[in-house]
Amino acid sequence: MQFDKDLASDQSELFLSVRAYITDEIELYVDKVKEKYSDNITSLFCKEFSSGFCYIRVKDNYVHIGWFNGARIEDKFGLFFGNGKQIRGQKITLLDKNCKKAISYYVEQSYISLIEKEAIKELRK
Repeated sequence: MQFDKDLASDQSELFLSVRAYITDEIELYVDKVKEKYSDNITSLFCKEFSSGFCYIRVKDNYVHIGWFNGARIEDKFGLFFGNGKQIRGQKITLLDKNCKKAISYYVEQSYISLIEKEAIKELRK
C-alpha cells in the first residue's frame, strides 16, 4: 500500500501533518472523513458523495495532493499544476500558515463542487 510507503519515507512527518490538516478541514463540512488505501494513493472522501475530496502521497521531496475536482475550482492561490479534465495537483514542501490557508480554501471549494455535482446528478434523474 502507498500509505505504508509514505509512512516509511523521509517526508512521513509532513505527510501525516498534511493528512491530519486536510481531514480536520473536511470534517468542518461532513460528518466523517473516510480513507481509501490503494497501491498508489491514499484517498480522502465521505459517504455523502460519490466522489472524494483529494488524494495524498509522498513524492521525491514533497507531499502531493491531487484535488479530484481541481479543474472546477478557481485556483486563487496559484498552486495547482496539471491540465487533466478533473484533477489538479498541489505540491507541499512546508505546511505553513499560507499553505494551510490554501488547503482550507481548496477543501471548501471541493465541498461546493461536490454539492453542485450531486445536485446536477439529481436533476438528470
